[in-house]
Amino acid sequence: MKFKDIFVPRYLHSDPEVRLNFVKNSKDAKLLQQMSEKDSDAMVREAAAERTEMLIGKQHQAA
Repeated sequence: MKFKDIFVPRYLHSDPEVRLNFVKNSKDAKLLQQMSEKDSDAMVREAAAERTEMLIGKQHQAA
């Protein structure tokens, strides 16, 4: 863990495992969409894309 990781949100953490954990628990579809496009780790990008689709699907079902 880097020193700056103490002060940054989990979605900006240097450890991809921490970011993956964030993705699994996040309900912020907009932020997840950004992560799916821009995160440096392929697994995080994929997980964020899947979570975004799940959240958007739930929103459409509720409407």
